[in-house]
Amino acid sequence: MIFPKAKKIAKELDWHRTNNAVFGIYKGLFFNVGDGSLLSNPQYKYITVTADNLTADQKLQIKTELDNNKKLLKFSHFEINNNSVFIQYFENLTYTKVTTVYLLFDFFVDLFKKINIKENTNCHNCEITDNLRYYDLNDSGTILCNPCFQETENIYYEIERENLSEEKNYLTGFLGSLFFSIPGIVAWVLVALYLDTLASAMAIVIAFLGIKGYEYFKGRHGKLTKYIIVLTNIISIIIANIATVIGLLMNEGLTVSQSFGELEINESANDLLFENTMISFLLALFIWIWLLFILKDNKLTIKLADKF
Repeated sequence: MIFPKAKKIAKELDWHRTNNAVFGIYKGLFFNVGDGSLLSNPQYKYITVTADNLTADQKLQIKTELDNNKKLLKFSHFEINNNSVFIQYFENLTYTKVTTVYLLFDFFVDLFKKINIKENTNCHNCEITDNLRYYDLNDSGTILCNPCFQETENIYYEIERENLSEEKNYLTGFLGSLFFSIPGIVAWVLVALYLDTLASAMAIVIAFLGIKGYEYFKGRHGKLTKYIIVLTNIISIIIANIATVIGLLMNEGLTVSQSFGELEINESANDLLFENTMISFLLALFIWIWLLFILKDNKLTIKLADKF
């Protein structure tokens, strides 16, 4: 999602866009402007300015200037990389203004001139200045010449082909997701039995463990991946809640077989199981929504960027 003020800036400057950001040239420098994840806490806006191979001295000068002007520029956090500077504006009660964004743009224009960082209107791979086009590179804007675009596209194709050959199948990922969920299930039961606390919040932990398990076992990445992870999460939650109720019944002196029998005939035990499971599902719902609708696929992509 592109926030309205970024859209306004993009229209004013005749910029391009990705799914979640806008980008283009401002007074000779190349900027990306966008929103953080909907699940990030706190919410934030970000600005990235691209530069060519910053030296240690240039990085130090940029850091010093940003530290000295933090209050004026109203940003919250910054990171200096070899080829870019990343700025965050945390948004708790106030929102980032268009004038604040332009203030930062002009700050970098002046600073880069001062410390002899050249303008960034060339190809970001080879510095050619002819036959340039704007591309959406993994949801980040860039400028490439035709040969560099072809080279990048070929590299991505080979990486994706290699990934597909290395990945096994959905079943492997499913089993890996379940296996990695076991520690979460065990912790769930222990918290419920020995701390006498409702452990339904562990549903969130189990969801993330399931994701890690799927990736670790190199399950196939495809259209069904997200649904399989959600399914393993549901199964793990049900197992954890059943194990918790069984444990509570055993604490009352019943054997394992008697406890399972009570689950079939004891209305109170069934009600407890149902209530805890529903609470767990409600807590896990946020993770499922993130998985199904917000989480990006891990696929490398490059395409011509759309004009805003």
